[in-house]
Amino acid sequence: MLNKNKENLRTLKLDAAWRPIEIISADRGFSMVYSGRAKAVENYSYGPCARFLFPSIIVLTGYVRRKHITVRPSRKNIYWRDKNTCQYCGKTFWPKELSLDHVIPKSRGGDKSWLNLVTSCHPCNQKKGDKSPQDVGMELIRIPFIPKMTVFDLHQNSEIPENWLNFI
Repeated sequence: MLNKNKENLRTLKLDAAWRPIEIISADRGFSMVYSGRAKAVENYSYGPCARFLFPSIIVLTGYVRRKHITVRPSRKNIYWRDKNTCQYCGKTFWPKELSLDHVIPKSRGGDKSWLNLVTSCHPCNQKKGDKSPQDVGMELIRIPFIPKMTVFDLHQNSEIPENWLNFI
């Protein structure tokens, strides 16, 4: 049985073109190497037994279709996309000083989507209120868009091992 710090080992999974596609548990990485579906690029210094090591980085032996990584437009994700910057005045704020704004207000049929939500500071959000930006003479700094995510964006609050940096 592994001790606690070894239970949290993660493996970076690369496709056959050596592009990062997923972060998986080291157990799953070990299983993929052992079954021949992947090859170990780098290993941790310990494993499930003396003869085998857990892989830190693996590369798949066959090609797979790249999945598009999608996430829902949550408050945290909208703030991340807009870099904590009010999309009306252009100033950067702490998350607690920001709010979400529906470009097309909900009362006018606006939905909760990547293309209708932006980061707004409290004063700009109050000024805009329940109107469109054009109605109150405000202009968006950047048109809302659906961000392209990478595997590392999904794990933005996790510590990235140093040996993975060559593959980012």
